[in-house]
Parts: sequence; structure tokens; C-alpha cells
Amino acid sequence: MRDMIPKGDRSIRNIPVPTSHRRAAPPPRPPRDEELEQQFDEEEQRPRRRRRLGRTFWFIAVGVVVVCVVGGLLLSTVFAGATVTVYPRTEAVTPPKILEARLQAPVGGLSYENLVVRSSATTTVAASGTAKVSRQASGVITIYNIYSTATQRLIANTRFEAPDGKIYRIRDSVTVPGATKNADGSLKPGTITATVYADSPGADYNRSDSTRFTIPGFKGDPRYDKFYAQSQGSISGGFVGDEPAVPPVELAKAQAALKLELDSALRASAEAEVPEGFFPVPGTLAVVYASIVKTQNGESATLSQSAMGSVAIIKLTDFAAALARGALGAEYKGEAVALQGASSEVTITLATSSAPLEGFLRLSLSGSATLVWQFDPGAVKEAILGKNREALQEIISSFNPSIVRADATLRPFWQGSFPSDPDKIKVVVGTQ
Repeated sequence: MRDMIPKGDRSIRNIPVPTSHRRAAPPPRPPRDEELEQQFDEEEQRPRRRRRLGRTFWFIAVGVVVVCVVGGLLLSTVFAGATVTVYPRTEAVTPPKILEARLQAPVGGLSYENLVVRSSATTTVAASGTAKVSRQASGVITIYNIYSTATQRLIANTRFEAPDGKIYRIRDSVTVPGATKNADGSLKPGTITATVYADSPGADYNRSDSTRFTIPGFKGDPRYDKFYAQSQGSISGGFVGDEPAVPPVELAKAQAALKLELDSALRASAEAEVPEGFFPVPGTLAVVYASIVKTQNGESATLSQSAMGSVAIIKLTDFAAALARGALGAEYKGEAVALQGASSEVTITLATSSAPLEGFLRLSLSGSATLVWQFDPGAVKEAILGKNREALQEIISSFNPSIVRADATLRPFWQGSFPSDPDKIKVVVGTQ
């Protein structure tokens, strides 16, 4: 038996084991109830998770759509707006060589007004003794004509009567402009200023309050109630008695100094008091000086003098319209126009034939001007409220000839119509 097993195979690992004696693998164990239950739950939860993920996706998608819709509505209402850029008509013109203006001109004519300014000045000079004087009071009045549209000439020494019966006279003749008709048919009085002097010397004729005067020469005539005058400031200087005696040379120097001071003050006042939208006509400042009042002050005398200045002023838009009438003729239909400041250089000089105090100016013009037609931004807003943006040019054409064209920017960009709220529409002027 020993010799039947080869020597090299005597290891225990090489001893064959009979098949009948080999141990069989144990049979698989059936799953327990807990494992079956867990497996069933996992399989059941997989489609549930898929269903939940699907629902979440649709909820998010619907939410995004709702937010977009609400946001769009908010943009279309709360943040809606429009900016309309309007390009008005412009025209470069050469001014007429001569332009006439009248005090309170009728419709279609160039009108001017008189701006009245006042000033006073004092100076001190050496005096030697006293001298007897007899001096008349003087002051400035404005004469009114509400009788007719015709002018009325008043001759030198025409009398003006105060309520207390005292008489004052003008020393030079004047022509009172005619009244102008208002739109309702009523008359706007023609006016002119003049200096009056008391009929007699003395302080009794001095007046510090505003006084209304009648014209005795018109008594018994319909003009009596339609022509009158109103004092402008005080009427002063009337004096009878002794006053400081000032050597003639010193008095002349003092008078010249006072006038120079008054002229400078009146020009400065006139420049400062010109209303917005008007300009003063060069060379039209007329000054009326009151009499010098002397007051004793020891061995010196105080000289006081007042003066009233009147300067013609013209409304800029009226002047622009007059240029349009003169340069464009029948092509101009009376639309509102203005001067374009940056490109308008018109030089105005007063012709010698002018008579500012009589209501007539003759202006010599040179240079160039650019006219800009005016429009009402509020009317443009009203015309486009709620309208489709495509109708803009058709709407703007109704403003011809004042507006050439217009562009619009709407917010948000998809808006097809202008807002219905005028506060959400901005109108700006464009330059071409």
C-alpha cells in the first residue's frame, strides 16, 4: 500500500476526498418579513419621488410665469411713461431796416410801454447869507385818454385842475396817444407823461399825495370825463421867502453834479426794473428834473433834487412777431414766435424822427435773427393722451406750422400707446 502512493503525492493536501463524503453548500435562506417589507417600501417610494419632482418643476414654472406677468403689468402701469421730443419750426430772417412802434399800438402793430423810474440826490455847498425867492412847485403827471382811439394834442400852457381848485400847467405841447380796443371792446387808455408847474409860486401848491387832475378846457365837452391826469410822485419846490444864497458858479457846479448823479441812478434803476420778457429801447430814456430845493445849514446850504425817468420797453415776443411780419410778409399768419438767443444779433438804434413822449418810435435795425415758433406743451400732451404711438406724426401735423416733427420714447419699450396720465408724459424741445 505504501508503494502504491507516489512519494511526491504523500501530502495531506493531495489526498483525494470521496465525493460522497464532501459537505454540500447550505441552501439559500428565505428573506425575513422585515427585509421584504423594507424592499417593498423602497420600490414604492421610487415613483413617489418621481411624482414629487414633477410637481415641484411645474410649480416653479407656473410661479416664474406669474412673476413675469405681474412684473410686466407693474412695468406697464407703475413705471410707464413717455418722452416726446418736439422740433419747432425755425427760420433765419433778415430784419427790416425800419420798424415802427407805437405806445399801445392796435392789434397787428408793434407796441411799446413806458417804464417810469424815480430817484433823488442831495449835495452841500457853501452859502453866503440869504436871498428872497419866489418859486413855483413842479412835478410829473401822466395824462390819460379813454375818449377815443384818435390822438389828442394839448397845447402849451394847457391847464390841469386839482380837486381843491389849484391850477397847474404844462409848458410844452404834448400829443396824447389814442386809446386801444381790448378784445371785449373796452378801451385801454392812451397815456403820456409831462411836467406841470403851479400857476402861482408858494408852498401851498406842493403836493405829497397822488392827485387826480381834470382839464378845465374840456368842460362842457364829452372829452372832459374821458381825459384826466394823475400825479406821479410829489409836486414840490414851491416856495416864497428867504433861502440860502449860493454863488451862481457854485450853484451851477452843484446842479451839474446832481444831474449827473440822478442820470446814473435812473439808468441803473431802469435797467434793473425792466420786467422779464422785455428789453429797453436804446436812446429812449427821458428825464424830467424837479426844481432844486435849498435848505439852510449854518454857513452851508443843502441842495436837494428829484427826477423821474421814462424809458420805452418792448416785449420780446412782440418784437419777434414784428420781425416775422416784416421779413416773411403774408407767409406769416400771426403765430407765436420768439428769438433764438444764441443766433440772433439785432442792433437797434433810435431814428431821429422818433418821439417817445408822444407815443411814436421809429427803430433802425441791422443784423440777423433766427425765429423759433412757439407751442403749448400742455396742448401736445392732451392731444396724445392714450393714443397709439403710430398716430404721433399725424397728431403733430395738426400743430403745423409751429411744429415740424416729433419723436417719442415709450417706457417700457413694448408699450404701443401713450399713457393716459399727462403727468407721465414729458415734452422736451429738440434742436435741429
